[in-house]
Amino acid sequence: MTYDAFETACTKAVARLLLGNRKLKAGVVLTGGGRLDLEGKIKLGQKARERETDVLHLEYGPGEDGRHALTGMIVFLVRENICHIQTDCRLFLSKAATRGLVLPQSGARGHFRLAPGKILHIDGKPAGGVTDGIVRADAWLAHQLTLESDAVDDGRYEVWSQAA
Repeated sequence: MTYDAFETACTKAVARLLLGNRKLKAGVVLTGGGRLDLEGKIKLGQKARERETDVLHLEYGPGEDGRHALTGMIVFLVRENICHIQTDCRLFLSKAATRGLVLPQSGARGHFRLAPGKILHIDGKPAGGVTDGIVRADAWLAHQLTLESDAVDDGRYEVWSQAA
């Protein structure tokens, strides 16, 4: 699988994990590409603010095993004309949940839920062990990427390519 094909499949799988059967609407965008440096974060934050759109950016690069992988996530929340940026986020899936969450860095408060038209910030950490939830989400994502299914392209998600 090429890097582009992997990134597209992974981005769509993340959207499925976070949205379930819902479809993205105007107000939130998922992007994927390389790791953003400070200038890249500023530019994407400015674009999000200009368009009044929340952004979940998935960062791809060499994983711990050297293979191309999802290496990070950044949340851009636009509230009252200010773009709040949360870096080093992780996917989380509780035992009983059908939809995943986005956890910020361990020192940050709350967590994020992807709604069809925006990213919601929720106070407090999700119930259950954080480490176990991260492991479950990683396992779910890895399993989805092994499936050869049309579910990845069922038309519920629109993936925007990162501008070069």
